[in-house]
Amino acid sequence: MFRSGAQRCLNCDAVLTGPVCESCELTPQAASLVLRRKLVLRTGLFLLGSLAFVAATYRYPPLDVDGMLVFCGVVFFVGLGLAIWVERGAIRGSQVAIRKRLFLALLPVPWLLAGLLVVNAKLDDAKVREHYTRVVGKFSMSAIVPTRRLVVVSWRAGRRFERVPVSQSEYAQFRVGQEVVVEIHPGLGIPWVAGVVPANNLSGPTAGDPSPARSQGWSPRRPRSDAP
Repeated sequence: MFRSGAQRCLNCDAVLTGPVCESCELTPQAASLVLRRKLVLRTGLFLLGSLAFVAATYRYPPLDVDGMLVFCGVVFFVGLGLAIWVERGAIRGSQVAIRKRLFLALLPVPWLLAGLLVVNAKLDDAKVREHYTRVVGKFSMSAIVPTRRLVVVSWRAGRRFERVPVSQSEYAQFRVGQEVVVEIHPGLGIPWVAGVVPANNLSGPTAGDPSPARSQGWSPRRPRSDAP
């Protein structure tokens, strides 16, 4: 795709045959400045996409949110590293075409993940499924983005535990050993948490028994707006 040794314009990637690019009519110094200005805007868009994804995980928390957060975190730091690499290369006048394309390939990923979670929840009209289980642990981490999880006995085959994202009030409400009901929306393939309630608030099987949960005609609860 790129000829070895060919000097290219930093702005449009056209092959330079003189002191001024024939395609965009910029000198190498001007092309470097234009590239860095575009890079600032694109990096800002990338950061906004990452924030949109985090906001979507708070509004419609997936059951397997930790894995998704790890993946998006890797994408975020790789993308940010590429942006810095491109900017440093543009200052030195190095060829950055391949680095720039790698960064542009990662730019829409956070937005796509955020949109996937929103569509998965908004188009989900299935009944909430109630899973009776027991709290075996709690986890909380205070940071810029606080994390709160209830560790419960899993109702899914092949898994021992589930790390359920919860709100601050839900985290404070439940204690280790307490029997609870985890309400799950099936989504369009990505299950997401509607809420956690005490088992004695609902009639059903013994909460400590992680047997397959029953699905009831329970009206879907509104998604939580507070942070898990």
